[in-house]
Amino acid sequence: MRKVKSIKTKILIRIVLSFILLSIIMQGIVFLSFRSFSLESTKEKALTVAELIRDTITSFMILGVYDRRDIFIDRIKSAHGLKDVNILRGATVINQFGGQKNINHIKTSLEAEVLQTGKINASLNEDLARVEYSLVIPYKATANESVKCLNCHSAKDGDVLGAVSLVMDLSAQRQKGISSVSYMLIVSLVFSIGTLYMIYVFFKPYTSLFQKLNHGFQKVEDGDFSEKIIVNLIDEAGDVAGGFNAMTDNLSKTLSAVSNKVSLLIGHRMEESGNALKDTARTVDMLVKIYKYKRTIEKDSRKNEVFMRLEQTIEEMGIDKYSIYEVDSQKNTIQSISVSCPNEGTLKSMEREQVNTDSEVCWCNMAIKSNADECRAKRTGNFVDSRDFPLICPSFAYTRESLTGQLNYFCIPIFIGGQVGDVVQIIYDRAESDSVRDAIPYVKSFIQESDSVIEAKTFMELLRKQSLVDALTGLYNRRFLDEIYLKICSQTLRRNTVLGILMIDIDFFKQVNDTYGHDVGDKVLEKISSIIKNSVRDADIVVRYGGEEIIALLVDVTEGRSLDVAEKMRQRIQEETIEFPGGVLKKTISIGVSEYPNNADKFWQCVKYADTVLYKAKEDGRNRVYVFNRDMWDKVEY
Repeated sequence: MRKVKSIKTKILIRIVLSFILLSIIMQGIVFLSFRSFSLESTKEKALTVAELIRDTITSFMILGVYDRRDIFIDRIKSAHGLKDVNILRGATVINQFGGQKNINHIKTSLEAEVLQTGKINASLNEDLARVEYSLVIPYKATANESVKCLNCHSAKDGDVLGAVSLVMDLSAQRQKGISSVSYMLIVSLVFSIGTLYMIYVFFKPYTSLFQKLNHGFQKVEDGDFSEKIIVNLIDEAGDVAGGFNAMTDNLSKTLSAVSNKVSLLIGHRMEESGNALKDTARTVDMLVKIYKYKRTIEKDSRKNEVFMRLEQTIEEMGIDKYSIYEVDSQKNTIQSISVSCPNEGTLKSMEREQVNTDSEVCWCNMAIKSNADECRAKRTGNFVDSRDFPLICPSFAYTRESLTGQLNYFCIPIFIGGQVGDVVQIIYDRAESDSVRDAIPYVKSFIQESDSVIEAKTFMELLRKQSLVDALTGLYNRRFLDEIYLKICSQTLRRNTVLGILMIDIDFFKQVNDTYGHDVGDKVLEKISSIIKNSVRDADIVVRYGGEEIIALLVDVTEGRSLDVAEKMRQRIQEETIEFPGGVLKKTISIGVSEYPNNADKFWQCVKYADTVLYKAKEDGRNRVYVFNRDMWDKVEY
């Protein structure tokens, strides 16, 4: 059954039901009262008539005119509207005087019961056609009344001498009662209809107000505060309408102010959906997330951790195709920090060192890797949006989907020190367009909050790199070796490989400084350092150990491989010519080689072994490579 929602209909239904119920109750009460009153009146009338008949019949008996009894009874029936009168003799009278005609003919069980019990009894017999009231009154022998019954009757005090049975037709009275109740019902109905109409007219403005309030609140729920309620009421209902209008105005102004302040805070206006409430709730929720995000990245120790948070945030917004590129401003190149490729999955910022270089750029041409200016976002420092201009950036890896608008991209530059240092690229297809476009303003906000942190982390990493790199040679310094050796040793043991340790010294380097000056000595040191660095792999580590001493760590080599690398290195330097203003030089190096953990289970002990054989090589004439063995060490401790 459909529920009734209209308050006007509910009120009318309740009032109508109340009136109907009240009318039924009142009519029932009136009918029962009328019935009770009629029965009591009839009973009193019957008692009076019965007493009259008893007294008159007794008088007839005393006066000797008993034969006039039938005439008297007929006149009584006619005068009082009696349907039947029956005079009954009791057993005592019958025993004394015998029965007579028309006397003691018991017609009903009620009459027999009264003669037996001596108590007045009555019954009401009614159906749709008629109503009859029967009353049987007993006559008892008594010595206390004016007529001394015991003088004539051989009976005791209290014996039933007879009874008078009366039957009264109440059909007319019932019809009158029904007519009266009907008149009252009609009057009540007319009154009810009039009352209902007055109530309807009175409540109509209020029910209209409720309907307008309901419609207004529905619009408020949808974030629309334009609804205004106009009513011609000057009571509390009018105050409610005015309060609603004031509430919507205040909400509209407040939410508009919140939106404007948020736009000033984040630097751009969020796209609106038309529902101010949902837009504000979403904006506030996003501001809370941005605040927590900012607090988190400020405590991250490395820039890659910040990019990892940014990746998580982008993915939480439902964006699964994106790239983050880092610009090397000195070399004007670009490398991928994070990239999601349809064929290769997603490369996280923390995993990029393990990815093949050819797969680092997925959505753009490889040309941007060697020339960062090929990237439009980097070159212009502006947002790049392909939705309006599909060919806006020539360096995008165009496919049929992108050329036909099935695949779009949006690039956001991140500034480091006044220049574009990173670029976030968002890729989306046509089916994702609405959701991604809704998310882009929030991505901008997160990136904006990341700008200063990324910039600070970049400068911190640059400073740290400068503190760990020797300014002259470009090699790592001793401080870097102190920080990294434990990690390298653990990696070597875990992989069950060998760490080759090459201790290198430039032969007769002091003579260069003494003969040609320190400028030439620096040039020689720089040149030899470059040759050593180019003689090993990118994963290997070359450290300026001190003065003209250099140590090279060969990571994950096989046993004996270190000697081959050292020998090739020595030969390259021996063959190299070093030019300087005023002449040329040729230099040689001596190398001592040890292997961890083959020679010792302690890293610095292996370094000491390499240093020992280095000096052995120098003692034996220089320009040679020696490998450590146990016979070269005669000390108990290193």
